[in-house]
Amino acid sequence: MDPLTASLAEELLDGADLIPAMAGSIADMKKLRERCLEAGIPVLVGCPPGAGKG
Repeated sequence: MDPLTASLAEELLDGADLIPAMAGSIADMKKLRERCLEAGIPVLVGCPPGAGKG
């Protein structure tokens, strides 16, 4: 697959039922996101609702 941008991945996943699949440090999650996008895999990184952030 062709690499994706974060904004295109967000567009592709808009309205999809998302399931948290990984947990880790912000730095680790950013690295994972970049690897997925480079491989053409749409991915979002963030805290799920109710995770106590914000």
